[in-house]
Amino acid sequence: MTLLLPLLLCCGSKEEIPELPAPVIVNPEIPGGGEGGETTPGEWEANRGKIVTPSGDNWTSKTIRNGITYYTFSGKEEFTNAKQQVFAIDIDLSDPSYSVKLAYTNPAPVTSEAHKMYNSIATLNAGYEAGSIYIRANGGVKSNLPNTTISTTGIPNWKSEAAFFRDADGKISIKTAGELIRPYSAPDNLTKAINALRSFYSNSSALDIISSAPMLVDDFNPVGKTFVNYDTPNWSKLNGENPQKHQRTRHPRTAIALTENNHFIMFVVDGRNSNSDGMSARELTQFMVKWFNPQYALNMDGGGSSTLCVEGEGDQETHVVNYPCDNNKYDHAGERARATHFIVVEN
Repeated sequence: MTLLLPLLLCCGSKEEIPELPAPVIVNPEIPGGGEGGETTPGEWEANRGKIVTPSGDNWTSKTIRNGITYYTFSGKEEFTNAKQQVFAIDIDLSDPSYSVKLAYTNPAPVTSEAHKMYNSIATLNAGYEAGSIYIRANGGVKSNLPNTTISTTGIPNWKSEAAFFRDADGKISIKTAGELIRPYSAPDNLTKAINALRSFYSNSSALDIISSAPMLVDDFNPVGKTFVNYDTPNWSKLNGENPQKHQRTRHPRTAIALTENNHFIMFVVDGRNSNSDGMSARELTQFMVKWFNPQYALNMDGGGSSTLCVEGEGDQETHVVNYPCDNNKYDHAGERARATHFIVVEN
């Protein structure tokens, strides 16, 4: 990593993309033990065929419309005994009454504005900063993953290892763009690796694509549990955009998931307030697997961006159900403007 950074191109502006062959991205053996815990195939292969819906202590559920269920969790979660507030909307994709789409809006609105603009049943913030990801909305490319580094930090861009796809027939999928690196480390040839990601997304025929990271669950394998290298020294002193700090620290979180029975779930975990500690990538993966058993799940932009709107719920005017943290107050008003949102709309 140290040798690689001086070779990086300008990190804040669009870079020239050489035509290079796709690299072979290695997938080292996933270590077990230590703070990172151990993941064995027996743990997750047994989850196939299980339909899980959350219930019991700390959970509430409400039918918003036929095929759309709103869940909330408030209390201490069992893995770490941390206080958490979690909000989720579950959409049965087999119901032809609704569609899940990616909305791109310029200038960027806050989530509640997008919710109203698109007459959504539910709206969730989506992508990281456009310079770090691939975005295609309704067939139009809005960002082709232009930067090999994160903003002006010089940190290798790690934010696009998988993506949400919506095909022309409305089919939703969450797929990786190659073999995952676990625990995560920057590829030896970053430019070639990013170029391979651009090619993968550009060659897709999907109408909607938005890339993100880390992948949390890949065909039931909880790969989000092993994204962080728990042997990283002095990780808390790293730059906040470094993946080893970004995904190890507890933050508000946004995520999406697909279940084996074709349900699409949008999640927000609150954080940075006295009622909710937030989650790391590992904790979010564990929580989702236990309570929803997704076949696929992907972490999206979190922190101050994490916002979910649900019709008829939360704030009476904005329908924000969680407590966004961008204004450092415990209310529904601390929203951050974002260009991309997942929207659930009536057909």
